[in-house]
Amino acid sequence: MIKYLIRGFYFCIPILLCFIFIFIIDPHEYINVSKVIDADTKIAIIHRCDESSPRGDMLWKYLHFKREPVKKVIIGDSQGRKIKPELIEEISGEKIFNFCVPGASYETYFNIFWFVADQTKLKEVYFQISFMNYNENRSYNLFHFADDYEKKPYLYFVTKEILFDSFYNLLYVVTKDEKIVQNSYEFAPVEEMDKLAKKNLEMFFGDYKYPASYYSELNKIKQYCDENNIELSFILMPTYKGVAEYLEEHGLTEMRQRFEEEIGFLGDTYNFDVPGEVSNTRENFIDYFHPRQPILDDVTRKVWGKE
Repeated sequence: MIKYLIRGFYFCIPILLCFIFIFIIDPHEYINVSKVIDADTKIAIIHRCDESSPRGDMLWKYLHFKREPVKKVIIGDSQGRKIKPELIEEISGEKIFNFCVPGASYETYFNIFWFVADQTKLKEVYFQISFMNYNENRSYNLFHFADDYEKKPYLYFVTKEILFDSFYNLLYVVTKDEKIVQNSYEFAPVEEMDKLAKKNLEMFFGDYKYPASYYSELNKIKQYCDENNIELSFILMPTYKGVAEYLEEHGLTEMRQRFEEEIGFLGDTYNFDVPGEVSNTRENFIDYFHPRQPILDDVTRKVWGKE
């Protein structure tokens, strides 16, 4: 009997060490006890690549909003991830939470909205949205990356992705190697990003189907906001002119116009996705879809500064 107990103990040692390692590093501040590694480092590790960023942002923002909910929220995807809450606070004098999650679908937006509405009495909600994911054939949901850990806390200690995040946090702190936290897309040549953008255009629109169900869900959110005195607004980020050219070539311009008109009925709409100097200048964008920081900051001043 003792022999089996000893074997069982040896078998459990790796599991115990893994638990202790994740507990100490706590890459998403799920436990929120250990402060061995600072929050800025953990966020940088979350954003190190396109695999870790969607799931990591979803869990991080879910946990931190739940601990400290605020009455003003931005909900969106990677186009709005780098909107600076501190700049908005400087302009408006009020706190706001950036709940933009890279890769978020409209289903993800809806789940995030009902989650934040359940946590606090909302005052203002801004949806950073786009035509890119407004496609019934692109149905998926990132919210489970937070909800799964809420329902089954033990998953935080047995999921390989959490272990990898912990490892990269430790590796970065020890080595200070900036390559660990540098998303390669930020520094890729324009030619490479153009090829990726064209590939993504096919992914977004290759099998396009207008999603009537999305508008229905957005309308439910509008009704909730009206009933609870919540200001509802929508922000359409600028995109490079290559997107409009693709939509024109593939007969989707009218669908985009319909999308913009329907969104306009739901709330105040700030549409920056229009032809002009910004959209014509390739240097203003990382790829075709993501404005660089100066453009984002300019959009921020126009929306929250009411310019």
